[in-house]
Amino acid sequence: MLCGGGLGAPPKLPSTGQRDLVTVGMAHPARTTSQSVEGSIATGLPAGLLHKGLTMFRCDQLTYIQMQKTGCTHIASLLSELFDGERIGKHNAAKPDQIASDQYFVSSIRNPWDWYLSLWTFGVAGNGGLRGRLTNRQYSRALKSAARDPLSGLSSVVRELFKGIGLWEDVYDSTDSVESFRKWLKLLHDPRRANQLGEGYGNTTITGFCGFMTYRYLYLCCQNAKHLNDARVIGNYSDLVRFERTNCYIDFFVRQESLETDLCSAIEKIRQLTMEEKKLILDAKRSNASLRSLSILDYYDSESIDLIGHRDRLLIDKFNYSPPS
Repeated sequence: MLCGGGLGAPPKLPSTGQRDLVTVGMAHPARTTSQSVEGSIATGLPAGLLHKGLTMFRCDQLTYIQMQKTGCTHIASLLSELFDGERIGKHNAAKPDQIASDQYFVSSIRNPWDWYLSLWTFGVAGNGGLRGRLTNRQYSRALKSAARDPLSGLSSVVRELFKGIGLWEDVYDSTDSVESFRKWLKLLHDPRRANQLGEGYGNTTITGFCGFMTYRYLYLCCQNAKHLNDARVIGNYSDLVRFERTNCYIDFFVRQESLETDLCSAIEKIRQLTMEEKKLILDAKRSNASLRSLSILDYYDSESIDLIGHRDRLLIDKFNYSPPS
């Protein structure tokens, strides 16, 4: 099978139950073994991700893993029109038993430079869990953590107490503020602030060499995500690349930049689309689109371009994305 933006997989052979994943010319091991269960993390995900409100679209023919700000709401809506399935929340990874099955997995991806700008714009409008965590003190969550683990929970309470929410509020001021976006980007990629972002990112060993978008991609699209917390397994960027190549379980990535045609290609790997269904996909208007008066070139300077190029190079290299130009 092929794994990559705009690249799909040949028809499956249900009798084998194995999948050879290939991405950017690199072979993946067959996806046949399930993730082990450690403690309460039955999905293999970092503990910070196990909360309500995270899910996917699932039906008998396929499972769509939704990654925020990649056209996921639009894709899930279209899939609901085309398949008899269910939307189980949003932005959740598959469970180990699902990954080990012969289920066909689809996800979506976006140019990282554009993804961060969209995420920030979404926050400026007052939307998104990330903005909520950054501009509010999460005492209740910290206290719940303290009840489970007094030592680490106390550290969480102290972090919330001294979190510079005013600093974050200042960089969510206006979609026309280029400087605010660049400051936000630097704050977001400061490893010392990783715990403030939530979602278990600050508990991993990768914050020094991996950006937030790549982290979200890894925990959604790779099995054994618990290894992101283990420096013995992932201690540097080379380890991270090796982990992704071994554990990515997605069969087809829909690029946000060519969403409609890619989605048609993804579906046609498992069944033919009628002309009416293709028209539905190609003519549908996207939802949750971010509105900005400036172009992406206005927001990025050479320093911010290089920052994303370094921090999210795993995705940039895998999907062959280019910086704004």
